[in-house]
Formats: sequence, C-alpha cells, structure tokens
Amino acid sequence: MAVWKVQRLARVSALTGEAFPPDTEIVTALFGEEEEVGEDRVKGSGFVRKDFLAAEATDELLADAYCVWRTRTAPPNPEDERRLDLDMARAFLERLLEEKNPERDAVCMTLALLLIRKRRLNLEGQDETALRCRWPREKATFKVPAPVVTEADAEQLQQELTRLFDV
Repeated sequence: MAVWKVQRLARVSALTGEAFPPDTEIVTALFGEEEEVGEDRVKGSGFVRKDFLAAEATDELLADAYCVWRTRTAPPNPEDERRLDLDMARAFLERLLEEKNPERDAVCMTLALLLIRKRRLNLEGQDETALRCRWPREKATFKVPAPVVTEADAEQLQQELTRLFDV
C-alpha cells in the first residue's frame, strides 16, 4: 500500500505568494509531481499540495489537479474557532446507519471519513460499495455505504453538513 505525506495548509497563496488573511476560504489541490518521490521510492508518484484563495482557483488552474477541496484559514482568535463535536458526530452516524436511508449514504460516508481522520473510527477495509469500519476498543465491524459523489452532490453535502453541525 502506498503512503503519501501531504503538507499542512500553507500560509501564503501558491499563485501570488500573498499571505492568507484569517478566517478566509481556501481552495487546496493536490498535483502529481515528477520530481517528488513517493513513500514507495518511485519517482513521479508523489504529490504536491498547493493552496489558493477561492477567487484565484479557476478551472484552468485546477484542471490538472489530482483532487481539490475547500477549507478555511484559522480565525484571528483561536477561541472563536467553531469545532465539531465528535461525540455528536458519532451518535449521528450511528443513527443514520440504523435508518439505512439511501439518500443519506453520502452523509454517512462523509461523517465516517471525518471520524477516521480524527482517529475516532478505524477503517478496516473497503470495497466498491462500502467502507468496513470499527469503533476503537471494539471488535465488531460494520459497513458504511460509500456512494459515488458528484461535484453537485458534494456542494449540497457540504451545505447540509454545515447546516447540521454549524461549523
């Protein structure tokens, strides 16, 4: 299995070199890089992260990106930062999985990936239709649906999660 190391959010725009203001929307993209060497020591299998202001991130600029996502810079005062309640996210995921509503599969997958990233959920494996997960310190595994999410679905999903969690 290949492992890639991705840099943290830069402090300046990859396009202009200007510093990012606090609490600003940023577009991040991963680009394949010939000079980079991946964890498997194969030249050209690495990735370089580039961060841009939302206004700078044109379709042409991002055309060759391997993947793209949006994030925000930190607020000026750390105490103003809104944090996701991870225990609530777990309870919400469990409830959604119990309901087995196919319209909520994308929300389930997103919550699961977020909890995996925060090390509150372990990814045991995956196939074409589901992630196989388990909670830390528990032996039982369960499946989380893994639907294909289009760009239009992603925008709607982001709005729904923002509304639900107010983050």
